[in-house]
Amino acid sequence: MNITEFLGKQHKGVLIVMGTLLLAAGAVADCVTSPEFESSIFYLIPVSFFSWFISRKIGVIAAAMSAAITLITHRTASSSTVLYWNVLAWLGVYIFLVWMIAELRGLYEQELYSSRTDALTKIPNRRAFFEALEAEKSRAQRYGSALTLAYLDLDNFKAMNDQFGHTRGDHLLRVVAQTMQKNVRQVDTVARMGGDEFAVLLPETVENSAAIVLQKLHALLDAAMRQRKWPVTFSIGAVTFQPPPDSAQEMISKADAVMYAAKMSGRGRAIVPKEAT
Repeated sequence: MNITEFLGKQHKGVLIVMGTLLLAAGAVADCVTSPEFESSIFYLIPVSFFSWFISRKIGVIAAAMSAAITLITHRTASSSTVLYWNVLAWLGVYIFLVWMIAELRGLYEQELYSSRTDALTKIPNRRAFFEALEAEKSRAQRYGSALTLAYLDLDNFKAMNDQFGHTRGDHLLRVVAQTMQKNVRQVDTVARMGGDEFAVLLPETVENSAAIVLQKLHALLDAAMRQRKWPVTFSIGAVTFQPPPDSAQEMISKADAVMYAAKMSGRGRAIVPKEAT
């Protein structure tokens, strides 16, 4: 986690305090430096901080405050005309900086979303799932709680594509994703791992509870396929970890192995779940 991600996870009140301290530090530097030294540059830091971590509006307020502080601290240092011109020039720089940072922040968030979202189904992708798994694994290890991981594979999906075309196949994948996403908790993670494979992460969920959830998902998915007369079934394999191992890949492999066993035992089955050994 880099510094931007770390600060982005902090409470808004904490960020406002940090930005205010940066603004105060700029004001102190402005007061103690000689008039010949261009101290207005110090305010670029708090203006940038507020614009990125709080909002564009607060960034504009910080820019106005910075210009006002400069005007007050230098009111006797030079002629009024020069002073007002310099303050207005710097205010223009601050406002332009606010606009640029707000635009960059928007592009950054869009890129962040795209890098963690499956383009077709609009649910988390493999990268996002591994990030969630790492976070929940660490939490489960710390508190000794259970963690259930399920792997799901579509049976006969290739035949579906061959019979109805890839457009219908894409629609099917979206239906599968939406059905699962709507029927899990907010703390759970449903992700497309690639192709016709999906994964479900159920934090703080023991075997019996996970079995109920996954059997419900299996029934809902089967019903969605029957309603649309799509010849697709689902093989699900799940493993409960308590505590989870250190390797997230090991957890994925165990759940995938159980899913493969379900597929090999007749397809359209859900082996849910068993505790990892």
